[in-house]
Amino acid sequence: MVLRAFVLDASILTVAISSYVWIMVQQNLLYDRLETVLYGVALGAGWLVLILLRRGYDERFLGVGWQEFKCIITASATLLAMISVASYVAKRQPPLRLVLPSLLTGMVLLLLGRWLLRTWLGHQRVRGRFQQGTLVIGDGQRAAALVDAFAADPVAGFQVIGTVAPPADPDSSGLLDRWLDEVTEWIHLHRVQAVAVAESSAVEPELLRRLAWRLEGPGIDLLVSPVLSDVAGPRVSARPAAGLPLLHLDEPTLTGPARALKRAVDLAITIPAVIVALPLFALIAIAVKLDSPGHVFYFSERIGRSGEAFRCMKFRTMISGADQLRADVIGDPDDEIAERYRQDPRITRVGVVLRRWSLDELPQLFNVLAGSMSLVGPRPLLPDEMPLLGEADHRRHLTKPGLTGLWQISGRKEVCWDDRMRMDLHYIESWSIALDLVVIVKTAKAVVTGRGAY
Repeated sequence: MVLRAFVLDASILTVAISSYVWIMVQQNLLYDRLETVLYGVALGAGWLVLILLRRGYDERFLGVGWQEFKCIITASATLLAMISVASYVAKRQPPLRLVLPSLLTGMVLLLLGRWLLRTWLGHQRVRGRFQQGTLVIGDGQRAAALVDAFAADPVAGFQVIGTVAPPADPDSSGLLDRWLDEVTEWIHLHRVQAVAVAESSAVEPELLRRLAWRLEGPGIDLLVSPVLSDVAGPRVSARPAAGLPLLHLDEPTLTGPARALKRAVDLAITIPAVIVALPLFALIAIAVKLDSPGHVFYFSERIGRSGEAFRCMKFRTMISGADQLRADVIGDPDDEIAERYRQDPRITRVGVVLRRWSLDELPQLFNVLAGSMSLVGPRPLLPDEMPLLGEADHRRHLTKPGLTGLWQISGRKEVCWDDRMRMDLHYIESWSIALDLVVIVKTAKAVVTGRGAY
């Protein structure tokens, strides 16, 4: 994949820069054509070198996370800064009609190219290709959870091919050496490309240190599942203190200025969306009214921020009086609840279509405008579901409920209750504007596929 990424970047830069070079040569915008061509070559070569130095070709970042996009942006900004400094020192202005358009066009095309490469790689990994054979070291539920996490996210590129328990007595030097020998032999025999260590009381610093030494040289990635695995993103940062590389854990950012920024983004997206969707609102309202007797809209009491109740607005997709039948049809959350949702007899014919394309939730845009909901956040709970929350689950109410969220893009009603609560807490702990924008983009894909929409 590294070679593919490099060839893609080089091809994009060649096309972008040569296009502007050709235009300038044809229009005689510079007196020296050779100088123009040399500027173009130097610009492209320097750009690729900076992307390399910024770890834009590190295989660990290809296909996952935002690091590879950050590398492209920072490399482009660095290149512009270097050109500015060099021109100032040399007291010679570069050909701005070549440099500035090439930098802007090249950066946009590089980001687009990496996104297309990532999309292609994701499809390939779902089919079982470009996977790293991974050995999981651990025992008990933590190791099983790590194996399940890798299996649930094939796009990450880790295919578990085996699990090894840590040594019974890691403090024993002789036992640890024998265990390391066995693990090393197993790794070479099965051509393991990554080793993932699950959290365990038997996994001590000495074991990790010795294991890391054994993995040096062959190019095998070592991954460690930390205690803070559910507290990720902007809340965790490295902070050297007392000579130790400590992790600093910030408070959740959904307060103060960040909350105001989130509200501003909600309004900036929702107001145009409502204006554009008004004709669709009218068509859906007519269809709902003609399909079955009852009101066009359905209002239900939901739990919002700080546990306060509000009226959630939707297009009606069920027969009138469906609320009184919920306990008999759906019941309490359990392993079979998804099937009961799928076979719910209360849903009308138009309701099936609206739910399939999530059109029934469009009126919640007015809840967003009113301030009782946000575009992205934990989905609002029914009052009857509140007793099901654990002590930590109430943290989901630190922010407004969302029109969409991690639950929506992960399978909706196919997601079990415990996973839904885990996703809600992860959102609270890891919130950022970037995360909201990613969820909004992925919501479109979730609506098109229709997974869990019933």
